[in-house]
Amino acid sequence: MSILKPVSRVTLAEQVAAQISDQISRGKWKPGEKLPSETEFCAALDVGRSTLREALKSLAYVGMVQMRHGGGTYVVDGTNLLIERVLASGSLKTEKELADVAEARIAIESETVSLAAERATTADIAQLEALLKEMEKSINENGRNYASLDVEYHLTIARCSKNQILHGLLTPIRGFLQEWVSKSQELPGIRDNAQRQHAKILAAIRDHNPDKARSAMRNHLQTCEKVFNLLGRLSESKKHNSQASKSRGRAGVDHASR
Repeated sequence: MSILKPVSRVTLAEQVAAQISDQISRGKWKPGEKLPSETEFCAALDVGRSTLREALKSLAYVGMVQMRHGGGTYVVDGTNLLIERVLASGSLKTEKELADVAEARIAIESETVSLAAERATTADIAQLEALLKEMEKSINENGRNYASLDVEYHLTIARCSKNQILHGLLTPIRGFLQEWVSKSQELPGIRDNAQRQHAKILAAIRDHNPDKARSAMRNHLQTCEKVFNLLGRLSESKKHNSQASKSRGRAGVDHASR
């Protein structure tokens, strides 16, 4: 039984994204080249437009393609280097390690933000608002490091829960949180997207709406998880293609030497 591996749930959109990214990695479409139309993709993949658009949006989110309003979708240059940079450094290198951090964050922070929405004082909310403003300055390259502010924002929410145990559970993994956020900074547009999600979380806390706060936090963390899962699959696809290419090269040399 030890040879069996856990089965992962992969959505139809993720399967489509993986297929398109694999073809881009293989060089079917070159950097700067326009991808086929939605009609062509849908017919070839036998999927609906909503599924295809979700797949393309995820590829755009990780910087593999660029979607131009009314102008189609284009392959972005330097994607392979981007994937390598994001996943190469630090201690979080495998999909399992990233998934573990995501799972822990969702479990802990969904509850801390719910309690924060119930218990945050006027002073607590003012502190979160100040941090959010600092993060906006950082995006405009006029302030502190965004990754550091992001982690501080999440830990401050945990303190606002007024539950020392929950805050104590999150604090020891601060280093992993810092690395998680720092990795994501390489991705085009992720800080702007994260900033919008942080604002929604704060709005729910300000309204003292626990359910809304929990939903906003889960959506934020699940978005991060999906991005890293996709990056992991793209990285594995790239490795597989590289190994296959080397195998074909060795086979050609052996055949020629006979």
